[in-house]
Amino acid sequence: MRRRTHIALLVLASLAAACGDSGGPDSGPLPNDATDAVGLTIRDEVEASLDALTVPTQLAPYGVDVAQPCAAPADPEDTDGDGVPTSAEYIITAPPCRFEDIRNSTLDMVGRLQIADPEPGAGGAGFDYNGTLVNLRSSFRGKDADHSYSVTRNGTRVLTGSTAGLELATDLQLLRTFPGLSDAAVDVQWTVSFDPDTPLQINHALPPGALAVAGTMDWLRGTESFALTVSAPEPLHFDATCDAAQRFDSGEVHAAGTFGDLTGYVRVRWGDCGDEPTIDFVEGGE
Repeated sequence: MRRRTHIALLVLASLAAACGDSGGPDSGPLPNDATDAVGLTIRDEVEASLDALTVPTQLAPYGVDVAQPCAAPADPEDTDGDGVPTSAEYIITAPPCRFEDIRNSTLDMVGRLQIADPEPGAGGAGFDYNGTLVNLRSSFRGKDADHSYSVTRNGTRVLTGSTAGLELATDLQLLRTFPGLSDAAVDVQWTVSFDPDTPLQINHALPPGALAVAGTMDWLRGTESFALTVSAPEPLHFDATCDAAQRFDSGEVHAAGTFGDLTGYVRVRWGDCGDEPTIDFVEGGE
């Protein structure tokens, strides 16, 4: 499996639920809770991809009001007023980027986020940005060690789009911890497409809409080495009126490949607003 050189990775954290990260009974035939581990990583990255569809929502945990982001750009210049800095770096530290009661845990965010407007200046206002993540770590501290974990992200995101919809191209290297188990090194290369229910507006929150995911996820943890194809046979629906940490009310994502001696896919299915997705393993082809 292809591995990339990670950029001075720290030891770590992510934007997602502490519940379900306790290393409990496996929800499928894969050893070492691999079904849950892959599924939780998909859940986290899908949610992080939704956050990445605007600049402000990358500076707070999923589902938190970002009227006052916890970090300011080193250079706030925004010549076209579209909310995307001309070229700026956010230095994120905790505190102030510490958030209490996020899925029954405390979330600390640290690292660097670089954002640049590919077409700054008058007449270039739009949704597009080029983003670089450098040791951007989200650390969850739950009620005990079994409910604590972290994810560090390095790599790039490129957002393009118009009022009709958005497309986010992601090329990230992750290091994710799991309570009582080895850390996972994960390469995520996928594209997220967002189809809004109503036209998008610059400097406004996202309306409800459908989010589709397509690409790959290469997984390495201990003796596990999986090259996975990620798809969304049922696009996820984002409920903009939901005030819970988990704001998808339907949808399904598959990560398909060969898992040791088994061929099949990890399936992550979302239900109602606020409900954590279910994760299971389906043997055989899709």
